[in-house]
Amino acid sequence: MQNIFISLFFLIGLFGTAQTPDYSDVEFDQKEMLQLVNEARMTKRRCGGKKHDAVAPLQWSEKLAKAAQKHADDMADNDFFDHTGSDESTVVVRVERERYVWRAVGENVAMGPRSVAQAVEGWLDSPGHCSNIMNGDFTQMGAALSHSGQYWVQVFAAPRGE
Repeated sequence: MQNIFISLFFLIGLFGTAQTPDYSDVEFDQKEMLQLVNEARMTKRRCGGKKHDAVAPLQWSEKLAKAAQKHADDMADNDFFDHTGSDESTVVVRVERERYVWRAVGENVAMGPRSVAQAVEGWLDSPGHCSNIMNGDFTQMGAALSHSGQYWVQVFAAPRGE
């Protein structure tokens, strides 16, 4: 009987607690993010089955970065991964909350990359995310890493009247 309890205790100890990955060492560098995205945009590329010509570089937008930060932190705080916020907001709603008046808008999200380079590489390997990066309609970008270091968000847009 004692062996059963010891075995049960061992199994609970082995399988009962999941190790949560530590993302405390993950860092966000805005300049590196913008540089890597703009380097990608300078070259023709294929995003899945879609061909994209090289397009003009993006400019950094603090308003888009704020929208990205709030969504990244929302995902971290509420333990979900989606383009729809915990309050059912879309990227359009989040951008408009920052008083950004847009004519084109898009978003990339990622969970788990350990560096800016890994996040951008992952997006470029994904057809839809890659197409956002290569979209010539976008002229500005903001991006963020959640306070937990686990969730990444890029917001692309072009202001109305541009």
